[in-house]
Parts: sequence; C-alpha cells; structure tokens
Amino acid sequence: MSAQLVPVLVVVVTSSGLIAAWLFATKVIGHFKGRFDQFRRASYIGALSEIVTRSGYPLHTLRSWAADRVFLDTLLDFLRSVQGRERANLLRIARDLGIVQRFVWDLERSRRRERRVVAASALAELGDPSTADALLAALGDRVPEVRVQAADALAGLKDPRAVPPLVKLLEEETDWNASRIADSLVKLGTVSVPVLARYLILSDPAVDRPGRRLPLVARVLGSIGDVGAEPALLSALDGDEVELRIRAAAALGTAGTPQCVPALMRAVADPAWEVRAQAVKALGERMDPRAVDVLIEALRDRQWWVRRNAAEALALIPGGRQALIDAQGDQDAFARDAAREQLMLNGNLPVVGSLGADDTAVREAG
Repeated sequence: MSAQLVPVLVVVVTSSGLIAAWLFATKVIGHFKGRFDQFRRASYIGALSEIVTRSGYPLHTLRSWAADRVFLDTLLDFLRSVQGRERANLLRIARDLGIVQRFVWDLERSRRRERRVVAASALAELGDPSTADALLAALGDRVPEVRVQAADALAGLKDPRAVPPLVKLLEEETDWNASRIADSLVKLGTVSVPVLARYLILSDPAVDRPGRRLPLVARVLGSIGDVGAEPALLSALDGDEVELRIRAAAALGTAGTPQCVPALMRAVADPAWEVRAQAVKALGERMDPRAVDVLIEALRDRQWWVRRNAAEALALIPGGRQALIDAQGDQDAFARDAAREQLMLNGNLPVVGSLGADDTAVREAG
C-alpha cells in the first residue's frame, strides 16, 4: 500500500465512524424522545380524563403544561371525543390557559406554513367565536391548506360573514379544494342559502361570476336541502350547461316543493340522459302522484339508468306499485324488465300465473 494512501484511508475511516456514531446517537435520542412523548401523553390523558368530569381544575398545574405541544395535541384529541359539559370544561381550560390566543397568534403571524395550518385546524376544534375575525382573514392566506382549514373552522362557528368569501373561493381554488370549501358551505347550513341561491340564479346580472362552479353550488344547495333554494334551482334546471342541469335536477329532490314537480316532469324529456336520470329520481323523492304517467313513459327510456331510477321512483309514489305491475304487460321489453326488477327488489313480484310466456327466467328466479 502506498504511504500516500494511508492519510486518505484514515480520513475515510474516521469520517465513516463519526457518521455511524451520529446516526446511532440520533436514532437513540429519537427513540427516547418518542418514549418520553408517549409517557407525557399518557400522563396528560389521565389528567384530562379526571378534569373533564369536574367543574374546577388546578390552573397552576395546567399552566406548566400549556407550552408543551404534546399536551396541546392531547387536548385537541379530547375535544374531538367529548360533548356537553365535558367539552365545555375543556374549552374553558383552553381559554384560561391562553391556548386559543396562542393559536390565533400562530395563524396571524407565524411565517411557518405548517404552524398556520395546525393553528387553523386547532381553532376548528376549539370552536371559539372570538376567533372568527382571525379565521376570516386567514381565508386570504397564500397557503391553500390554511384557507381550507379556516373555512372549516368558520363553518363550525356558523358565522354568516363567511359565506360570501367562501363562495368567492369556490371559483379560485383547485377542483379538490373547491369541493372541500363546498363541504364547509354545507356545514354552515341554511345561512349559506341566500348567497348561494343568488349566485346560482342565471338571470341575475348583479352577480359577478365566471360560472364554472355553478354545478357545485347546485350540489351544495341540494345537500343543505332548504326549500328557499328552489327558485334558483328551477332557473338552473333551464340552463344551457348539461352539468348544471344534472345538479339542479338532483338538488330539487331534497330542496324542492310540490311546485317543482312540473319542471322536473319536463326535465324527463331532456336531451341529456344524465338529466333525465336525476329528474326521475327527484320525482320519486317528491312522491307526487302527478308524476306517475311521466315515470311510466321513462320506463321505456333508451338509457338503463333512467329506466332503473324511474322504476325506483314509481315504487315510492302512491299508486306507483300498480303502475309497475301493469308494466309487466307493456309492449316495450325495456319497460317490462325495469318494472320487474324493481318489483323483485321490493318483494312485490306478482304471482307466476300473471306473467307472460316469455318470462321463464323470472319464474325460475322466483
């Protein structure tokens, strides 16, 4: 071995040894830190389990824990699992210890994006009305996840001031985040309906909107199920965009009144089969006998989903079961099949003698 290589080998071996020692030390420290965190968490769980059942608590002891992130995580986990008086006790602890304001400070001033995300998520769990202004401001945060978490927190507070900026965010966010914002609007409930309905009405020129989220807005209104949205949904049902008509027809099943039945009956003749399928389903949810004849005709539709939904709708409407039985003699094979399938699913298939000669398979299945 050349004498010149000896110093190089010494350096390599020494460096390798130091790196190995550092990795070993890091692993050992991480292991003990994890064990210590688990120990503290177990201690906090025991303490909080006792505290939530009491109206008072040793504040001086809790103050020494308040700076520990493990305690904060444990507290938030408890908030997710308790209700009523126990939850109220924990919320009072969080306020008295300044935990709520600490998360507000992180949300408003921290430069670390992960801190702001955690803060917004924590404030959603804490549900303190005093945080509403900070959460409204966070809807303009440059980090999408902060905006989404702030939206969820505001939805939990039922703050109506959140509705206009959330509707605006629908247009600006990616498809995935827009769907999460939509879930927050559903969570806000009926306070969202006036703004969303005004946004949806196609004939309202005062609303500034590109329109690509109109189907999503219709879905939100259907999920909320408030009949105050019916005029806007009827307007959307007459729109030019197929996806919007699909969502509007579906939403009228839960957010409509008997006044929407004629419009849904007309929609059963829509050129788009998806609209027809949702319209007949909505008619079933309305359970209006006026729709029976239209639904019988829909049993003959060329699309299977329309026929299937029409049969399901007839099974829900007074007088519809008889229409399904009568459809066993329909000249259209599609109508016979759709009606028969629904009768079998409901356990209402007529006796074998009432079926035609071409129904051998059904007789065998029965």
